[in-house]
Amino acid sequence: MAHIVPDGGLDLKHGLGNIPTMRGPTDLLYLLTRAERLLARRLSGILDAEGCSPDAWRVLTLLADGRGHFMTELSERAFLPPGSLTRLIDHLVEENLVYRRGDDLDRRRIKVHLTARGRRFHQRVDQRIRATLADVPLGDSLTGLVEALECSPGHTFAARQSR
Repeated sequence: MAHIVPDGGLDLKHGLGNIPTMRGPTDLLYLLTRAERLLARRLSGILDAEGCSPDAWRVLTLLADGRGHFMTELSERAFLPPGSLTRLIDHLVEENLVYRRGDDLDRRRIKVHLTARGRRFHQRVDQRIRATLADVPLGDSLTGLVEALECSPGHTFAARQSR
């Protein structure tokens, strides 16, 4: 297990092989990546049993707010390129978990919504995931970190593409 060492670095030698001490933003990047991978590993049993990929779960979770979301927003918030998202949405439509509808103001824009079956699916899997993660201490500090990073310039997929 990694622990903080006196010089302010992160000692990664315990349980992870002979990895050199890291400092600064690299520590954060490493820890966030590690947390994401450990979480994905922990949830993979549930998602695999339900026939749901982590990408599909991210999209379904975004849609669970009931408002429907445009494809461009889903692409950015689910961390998927537009082509991959389109293929994923096609699959979710075939599974009757989501449906598409043209925007009332601009018919060229497509909004995606959960179907009733999709809502039931999301609720069932979400309950299992919450039970699995009940022992994980999630707090306001993580939310604060995400909010601070979101406020930084050029954080969006669209902003990166326009460079």
